[in-house]
Amino acid sequence: MTVDASGARPRAAVVAQDQDIALAAITSVFGSLEAALAAKDADAFDSVFTDDVAFVNPAGTVFLGWDELHAYHRTAMRNSPDAEARYTILAARFLSGGHAIVTVEQTLRTPNFSVTNRGTWVFTEHNDTWWVSSVHNTNVAGSAV
Repeated sequence: MTVDASGARPRAAVVAQDQDIALAAITSVFGSLEAALAAKDADAFDSVFTDDVAFVNPAGTVFLGWDELHAYHRTAMRNSPDAEARYTILAARFLSGGHAIVTVEQTLRTPNFSVTNRGTWVFTEHNDTWWVSSVHNTNVAGSAV
């Protein structure tokens, strides 16, 4: 491994000219997920994911591709009690080439339980729309009530 001549470590993040606009668009993705979950609308919920999404739920199950993820969400929403989610962006890093890595905290509440997880979400911009291409969730220890 080498660093540049100044001895500085490289940075992955870039400062995009339209970073505030991009962050607002990504924030609205999470707002649409909250609304879709409250409506138990798997079609709306999964509308933000790319066709080749890789998704790891908090239990560690891996879903590869939109069809697998959508089947999971359809079943989960059909079989679960009313649920609401709150997503909070903890960090967002914009990468070159129209990509972003977003660290998120999600609290999910149902009439029977509440759980918090944290996730790393990878977004890619395509035709002025931010799409979710990868998600990895991890339960926060001791958060289930």
